[in-house]
Amino acid sequence: MKRKARKAVNYTKDFKSMVVNEIVREGFSIASICMQRGIDEVYQVREWVREYMKKRGMVRIPRTLTKRKKAPMVLINEPINRQFKRYEEIIMYQESMIEAMYEVADEETKKKLLEKLSPSQQKRLKQTGRL
Repeated sequence: MKRKARKAVNYTKDFKSMVVNEIVREGFSIASICMQRGIDEVYQVREWVREYMKKRGMVRIPRTLTKRKKAPMVLINEPINRQFKRYEEIIMYQESMIEAMYEVADEETKKKLLEKLSPSQQKRLKQTGRL
């Protein structure tokens, strides 16, 4: 009796990281991602996820992103908190640059800037008296 030999499939690092990010960050199940991406070896994807979590000191996949009523709360670990703080700082810097640019700009540029600003940024400009 002959055994059916499967082709060995090698995945790139980028593909692996994309799959793992969809599972860990976006909360998709491993099975659904394997179906979407055409991956036959579910166990292999589980190993990728375990390796990813082990490197980051995570115990389990955070499920706060999925909208389940009785899902347990997961504390976000320190590296992710640091990244969020960096993003907040970048946003604050960009908002201050927009406000400074608004002060110096002529009327046409001000109108264009106002169209691109979010309502909260417009409100903040009005409150500070720069608008």
